[in-house]
Amino acid sequence: MKERRASQKLSSKAVMDPNQNVKCKIVVVGDSQCGKTALLHVFAKDCFPESYVPTVFENYTASFEIDTQRIELSLWDTSGSPYYDNVRPLSYPDSDAVLICFDISRPETLDSVLKKASVRETFEYRTWKGEIQEFCPNTKMLLVGCKSDLRTDVSTLVELSNHRQTPVSYDQLQVDITVPDPETHSTFPYELCPLRGVTGAPLQGANMAKQIGAATYIECSALQSENSVRDIFHVATLACVNKTNKNVKRNKSQRATKRISHMPGRPELSTVATDLRKDKAKSCTVM
Repeated sequence: MKERRASQKLSSKAVMDPNQNVKCKIVVVGDSQCGKTALLHVFAKDCFPESYVPTVFENYTASFEIDTQRIELSLWDTSGSPYYDNVRPLSYPDSDAVLICFDISRPETLDSVLKKASVRETFEYRTWKGEIQEFCPNTKMLLVGCKSDLRTDVSTLVELSNHRQTPVSYDQLQVDITVPDPETHSTFPYELCPLRGVTGAPLQGANMAKQIGAATYIECSALQSENSVRDIFHVATLACVNKTNKNVKRNKSQRATKRISHMPGRPELSTVATDLRKDKAKSCTVM
């Protein structure tokens, strides 16, 4: 397979060599406790983490087969804490895709995509988008909404309503639950709850993805749906190799939890076209 720079435009006539494994590096970023580690933990270890342990850097390897082509993934978990803003960029070199994650039940984590807190007032990179554009401008971005199960969780909705907020939405909610009005203490169907000044609007996630130029917007629930987690990395893999064949079917993936400190150089990628496949799956929304 002819080697090319990732930043160069790929030929629409090029094809991947099925005899050579393709290596892709995917970096996962986002605010602290937004669901990054659970996303990777479920994918790599097939179980939801029992407790939250703050991450600095954690690495996993996994693989997919797409059209008989074996794709080896190097997955990088990073800290979302502003205290690691000067360390996190070390994970970006040679990345093929960056997953910008946010917590659907915490609207402020979506805001951080364009306005991220910083320890230092003069620190230049205050947004996830800005940080990625500075350190890996040619890397594919995917916007990932985590914890989609909390969108209809009653206790979460009550807590958000007390702050005049709603979960980040991607469509008009039609859910058969009620929440209390914090002023009258009476209950209403959630989609009709008359909360003045509520933040949140339909298509927030998809609109943000368009605004930042992400390849796609996709959601998952690491707690309730392993399939939605696997769909995240399936779509991310397709983005890495720039695959467009809509008939591509994901074969069973192989996962490992090998920790690594350095990834060897990867063969450069060649593909048959330039647009990312559009897909839909249960518990998964793709723009």
